[in-house]
Amino acid sequence: MTAAFICVFIVSLFFLPISLGSIVIKGSNTITLDDVLFEAKIKTPVNTLRVSGSAIEDALSHDYRVEKVNVTRVFPLTIDVDITDRIPLAVVQDDYGYAFIDKTGLVMETVQSIHKVSVPMITGKRFGNLLIGDHVSGDEIDKAMQFLNHLKPESVQDFSEINIGNPQNIIAYTRDGITVRLGNGSQIDKQAELAEDMVGDVKARGLSVEFVDANLASPYIKLKK
Repeated sequence: MTAAFICVFIVSLFFLPISLGSIVIKGSNTITLDDVLFEAKIKTPVNTLRVSGSAIEDALSHDYRVEKVNVTRVFPLTIDVDITDRIPLAVVQDDYGYAFIDKTGLVMETVQSIHKVSVPMITGKRFGNLLIGDHVSGDEIDKAMQFLNHLKPESVQDFSEINIGNPQNIIAYTRDGITVRLGNGSQIDKQAELAEDMVGDVKARGLSVEFVDANLASPYIKLKK
C-alpha cells in the first residue's frame, strides 16, 4: 500500500498545477524569466517536471537577442538556462533609418533615428528596407565587418565609423579623430591588426596626425605640420 501510494504521489506531481522547482536564467542582460515563459509557452505556476528543456532551447534559438542557449537540469528540480546574448557590432543605414547588426551581419534591431551609439557606424552605402532577421552582405560591407571582427573587443570601441563609399579607398575613423586608410581592403584581416597597433602607438605617444595608412607593404603615419 505504501509503495503504491508513493507511486501515485510521484506521478501526480507531473500533472498537478502546482509550483514546483525553478527556472534560473544565467549569462543574459536582456532575456528575463518572463521572456522564457512566454516564448517557450510554459504555463504558470511553473512545475519544472512538466517543462521541456529542448523546447526552451528551440524557442530561444528563434529570439534574435540570443546568440547561443544551453539548457540543463540540476538535481532535484532546477532548470538552468545559460544564455549568450547577441551583441551588436555595427550600425548601418537603411531606407527608413538605421539597423544594428551583429558580427555575422544579422540585423538585430531597427530604429528610425540614433543619437550616440557605442558601436561603429558603417557609412557610404544604404541597404534598402532592412528587417530584423535579415543578413547584410556584399563585398564592401563584408570587408568592414571583417575589419571589426579582427579587432580586439576593446579596440572596436575606439572606432566611430568605417566609410565604404569608395571600394578602393575604405577609411576608418576613431572616436578621437584619427583617420585610418585601408585602401581596397584586400587583406583587411591583417590590416585590422596593423591599424590597431598603429592607432595604439599614436595615442600612446600623443601624436597629432593627419592620417594613418595601414598599408601592409609600407605602413605610414602622416604627422600634422
